Amino acid sequence: MGESRSLSVPEFHVGKLQRLLPEVLEQLQEVDRDIIAEAITVLKNILADMDRQSASRAAVQVAEKLLPFIDDVSSRLRVLSISLFKHLLELVRGLNRRRMKVHVLQSLVPLLLLVHDECPNVSQLALAPLVLQVCWDTLSSAAEFLKWHQLGGFIQRKDTWQSCDCLLTRYKGRANNFLCQTMAFLENPQTPLRQAAIRFIGLAARQLDQRSQDKLDAICNDLKGLQQDSNSSVQSLASQTIFILEAFKNHPPAHSSLWTCFHRIRTMCTKESPVIEAAQLP
Repeated sequence: MGESRSLSVPEFHVGKLQRLLPEVLEQLQEVDRDIIAEAITVLKNILADMDRQSASRAAVQVAEKLLPFIDDVSSRLRVLSISLFKHLLELVRGLNRRRMKVHVLQSLVPLLLLVHDECPNVSQLALAPLVLQVCWDTLSSAAEFLKWHQLGGFIQRKDTWQSCDCLLTRYKGRANNFLCQTMAFLENPQTPLRQAAIRFIGLAARQLDQRSQDKLDAICNDLKGLQQDSNSSVQSLASQTIFILEAFKNHPPAHSSLWTCFHRIRTMCTKESPVIEAAQLP
């Protein structure tokens, strides 16, 4: 029988960290946000102690669990999770980049909407500038990770809606997924985030084809609830977007995109009926 191989100190250390990682990730399932915040901090420390190859694999695993907290109600948790997500992008190497790309694409819509974030809670007011900056910084890192220079240019100029349009143009096939991510923001207590979500829906829906009637119906139904919103600008924006989507749904032009439909409706509108603004870029 051959002699058993004993672990070196570095191997033992990495093995211990790899066993600890799932335990800490499990704490992200907790209800207590203080526990979640502590777990995120511990995760960053664990990754820092790993060798490059182990950290690269672990980063993909952590990213998947971290995504739900990017738009958490707690500003502190948003800052911690988005900051760690940015750090993860720097750790991923080699073949793990392909797996990580899925999570990066999933992060873009929440981050682009969160740049409209305001901290309504007085106790979190000091975090407001930090939330915005960490969102833009992470978006910039995401564009760099994807090697997407056009998007990176828009992000550098902090041009939110050109960034959104760029994303939707390149990933038309993901429009349905992007829309699903956006719907949750319609219920956000912050008025600017509800407004941004409606505007993004107006942009994203143009990528749906004429076979997506059920999806358009569902979107319009959700927007109808916002016609009774406490904020008049949200009410107006929801009504305008519903008008556009209903027009396309009921009279889809043959061999034409929804964007063409938007232009046709714009031509038909008068000053007394300014119903186009919801889906336009500023």
